[in-house]
Amino acid sequence: MKYEIVKDSTTSAKKGNPDALVEDPKWTLEEIALSQDTVQQIEEMVVYIQKRDKLLYDWQFNRFLKAGKGLSVNFFGLPGTGKSITAEAIAKNLGMSIIRANYGELESSLFGGTSENLANVFKLAEDTKSLLFFDEADAVLSRRISSLSQAADHGVNSAKSTLLTLLDKFNGIVVFATNLFDNYDEAFLRRIIFNVEFLPPDHTMRIQLWKFHLAESVPRNVSYEALASISDGLCGGDIRNITIKLGLRLLTEKINTIDESVVKELIENYKEVKTRQKVYRIPKHLEEISTTLSQEN
Repeated sequence: MKYEIVKDSTTSAKKGNPDALVEDPKWTLEEIALSQDTVQQIEEMVVYIQKRDKLLYDWQFNRFLKAGKGLSVNFFGLPGTGKSITAEAIAKNLGMSIIRANYGELESSLFGGTSENLANVFKLAEDTKSLLFFDEADAVLSRRISSLSQAADHGVNSAKSTLLTLLDKFNGIVVFATNLFDNYDEAFLRRIIFNVEFLPPDHTMRIQLWKFHLAESVPRNVSYEALASISDGLCGGDIRNITIKLGLRLLTEKINTIDESVVKELIENYKEVKTRQKVYRIPKHLEEISTTLSQEN
C-alpha cells in the first residue's frame, strides 16, 4: 500500500513510504530476557487486545471508553533493554505485521505537512492491521510549546494536537518507546494505558541472554553463570555486540575457544568506549560549568 508523504515545498508529495514500512515481525517473546513484572504487563496487554470486546461490551466499559478501541502503550528504559524487539514480538504473538514509524522522517517543513503524514501512517497501520511502533518517542510526545515565537512552533503544536486526535480515534495498537520519559506531555500520558519499564537485566536474565546469544555449539570453556557474573551492568544490546566480537575472534582464529579472560577483556574495552561516548555527548558549556564547580569544591 502506498500513500503520500509531504516533505517540503519543492516536493509537495513523495509517493511511497520508505520510512514506515509494513514488516513481518521476526522476534518472539520467548527469545527476549525480560523481568517478571514486564512479562506480566505484556501478558495483560495481549489479553486486553484479544478480549477487549468482552471488556467493552459485556462489562460495559464502552460507557466511558467511547472513542477508538485502540491501545496506546509506552515502553521506557535504558538503551539495549529490549523495547524495540518486544514491540515486534507482541506483533508476532498477535499475528500482526509491524510498522516502524520514524517521526523525524514524518516531519515536514510545510505547515500542516507533519500532521498529514501522521494521519497517513495511522491510516496505513489500521488498513494493514499492523502494530504501529514509534521509537525515540520523546520527539513526538514531549510537552507542547507554550511560548510560540515562530511559525515552526505552531507547526509542532499542531502536529501534537493531531496526534492526540489520532490516538483517540485509532482502533489498532500503537507502541511508543523512549529512553527519556520525563518530558512527556500529560495529555499523551492520559491516553496511554500501559507504561512499561524495561529494567537492566539481573543475574538470571543475563544467564538467559548469554544462553541465547552463545549457543552450545560455540567453542567455550566458561559457564553461562560466570558470563552473567562478569557482565553485571550490561544490557541485552551490549551482550549482543560483545557476542559478535567474540564470534569474529573465533572466525579469524585469534582464539580457539572463548574463555573468561577474553570476555572480560572485551567487556572492559566495550565499557571504555561507552564511557568515551558519554563524554563526547556533553555540551562544551556544560562541561566547562562542571569543571568550574569541581574546582570550587
